[in-house]
Formats: sequence, structure tokens, C-alpha cells
Amino acid sequence: MKKNILVLVGSPRPKGNSQVLAETFAAAAREKGHEVEVLRVGGMKIAGCLACERCWKKDGLPCVQQDDMQKLYPKLNVADMIVFAAPIYYFGLPSQLKAVIDRFYPLCHGDDKRRAFADKESALILCGASEEEDDFEPAVANYEVMADYLGWEDRGVIVAPGLGEIGDAAKSEWLEAARDLAMDL
Repeated sequence: MKKNILVLVGSPRPKGNSQVLAETFAAAAREKGHEVEVLRVGGMKIAGCLACERCWKKDGLPCVQQDDMQKLYPKLNVADMIVFAAPIYYFGLPSQLKAVIDRFYPLCHGDDKRRAFADKESALILCGASEEEDDFEPAVANYEVMADYLGWEDRGVIVAPGLGEIGDAAKSEWLEAARDLAMDL
């Protein structure tokens, strides 16, 4: 079955290792016939949630904040699968991606809104300079709790340690792992 896949790259580096792994995943998913859009949210202007509880109360928009998240909401609603690709920063997801995730709130706030955001698939592609896979566990746990809460089916997690310099991913075995993840869809 053809899927509409949205890949959210959380790295602030335009050509970083997360982007390379995300593009590798996307190319393989397209080979399988899926529609894939890769967005570098690390370069977008997206503020954190204000916890104002004014979701859906201004001009029919999910959030009152007028930033690049307004462009993402329609894409999130129609995606069958959301893939997160990011480096780890201090054992967690980078703030650029975390801001996007926090702004999911209007899409799962209230029974009438949750249906539009439920029943999705998801995956996580993490990389980082650390050689210790344990250093990735907090970010993976955060992803797993989020996916479970949203009722999403986790399709896989890639943890790619030892990728500290720009370009390391392009010459690593993790390219094949990203490709395999897409081919298993």
C-alpha cells in the first residue's frame, strides 16, 4: 500500500549526518512507490508551545502562533507515516525538533481533533558523535512514549553512534540501515 511519508529532520546542520540518513531513507521509500517529503525543521522558525490552551480558537487554525508550524499542520494531518531524523544533543532530541513535537498538541487535544492525528506509523533515525549506544536511550525512550501516547505504530528505530563530523554518515554502514528501514515498509 502506497504511503504518504513525512520525514522531519531536526538537525540545524543543512547537510549534516541526520539529513544524509533521512535522504537515504526517503530515496529507498520512493523506490518502493511511497510519496515522501523531507523537511528540515531545524532550519524553520518554529517556537515552542505557549500552553495558552487557545488551540483551534483563532481563524480555524490549530495554533494561535503564526510561524512555520502553520505550514506543517496540513502535512502532518495527511501523512500516513512520520519519520523523525535527528542528532542527539545532551542525550535528547535537539530543541528544533522538540519544538515541533510540542506543537503537536492541537492535533491531539480534544476527542474531535485526535482522530485526525491517530492511526499513523512512525520511525526514528538518530545519530550522534557518541560511541556509546546508552547515550541515545533517553531520546529513544522519549520517542517511544510519544508514539505510544499518540497511538502510532512504531516501524523502527535506528541508532547510529560515532557520526560526529559532517559527512561521516555518507561513508558508514548506517546508510544501509536507513535504506533497509524504508524497504521494510
